[in-house]
Amino acid sequence: MYTSNINDVNDELNEILNRIVSGITSNASKIRTVEKSCCKAHLNKGTISVRTYDEFLQAVDVCKVAFVLITTTVCPYCQLFKSIFAKVAKVYSDRAVFIEANADYVPEIAMVFHVYSTPTTLVLHNGKLVDTVIGYIPYNNFENYVRETLYSIGCISS
Repeated sequence: MYTSNINDVNDELNEILNRIVSGITSNASKIRTVEKSCCKAHLNKGTISVRTYDEFLQAVDVCKVAFVLITTTVCPYCQLFKSIFAKVAKVYSDRAVFIEANADYVPEIAMVFHVYSTPTTLVLHNGKLVDTVIGYIPYNNFENYVRETLYSIGCISS
């Protein structure tokens, strides 16, 4: 009789411990992992202007996340947005690569990603297109967009 009470207590304790452990593991799966470095190399602060498709491929390969600004020479909104793109690049260039590609000089990039108007900002994650933003974006909106994108991918914490 005494041993059956001990077995009952042991069973209860095991059940309680199992609930605690399952709670810990389910909470652990919700914790965000933030990579210390989303880039393979330390980048200069700012944008990388590419003039060939090979330069573009090399630049995209440097970081897990690439923001690519497609512009043209005669686009007035492109000229306005380039300075905003460059300012945001200075802030986040340790977490992503910021590439500027002029479609007049490197039309292959625009063709590959089906870009038909400029400015267009492409977001690449591990070399694959995950988002496209067409048009001029004010600084605060673009900075928030970049921060949220990097957070969702795990390159920055809140």
